[in-house]
Amino acid sequence: MGTPAVAKANFHLATNRLMEGLRERGLAMDACEQEKTNPIRHSFGDGIYMRSVFYPADEIIIGKIHKFAHPFFLLRGSMVIITEDGSELVEAPHSGITPAGLQRIGVTLTDCEFTTCHVTDKTDPDEIEEELVTMDFDAPELADLGVDKLLKEMRG
Repeated sequence: MGTPAVAKANFHLATNRLMEGLRERGLAMDACEQEKTNPIRHSFGDGIYMRSVFYPADEIIIGKIHKFAHPFFLLRGSMVIITEDGSELVEAPHSGITPAGLQRIGVTLTDCEFTTCHVTDKTDPDEIEEELVTMDFDAPELADLGVDKLLKEMRG
């Protein structure tokens, strides 16, 4: 049984408040800063996209909501990963599966390299991101989670 929709909705609202607070305090990176601080390496195979990102120590990472389940790998470093189910200290080497509809907050304790793998025939990173992630639970692929309707009710 998955996490209840209300827990996902509350976590999502809290994550959005955290993002807004970081922006208001000037602590959120703009796209240009993020490219320099968190370089991304894109790799492609037959129907597979692999995305590797470097995160320096002491960084807060607010992940997007993934529309589809996929594997992830912490290849180097250690971080605390926070989801609606709680927090976990993760140390390399570590692998797992990200379920559809999951959002994470990561806090890097050391320099980290984090890699995800996705099924897609696309090769343009912007098109791939549009296909695979969302910033809210309104993606049709996530409709069965029930979070989108609950968020609308909670927002009034």
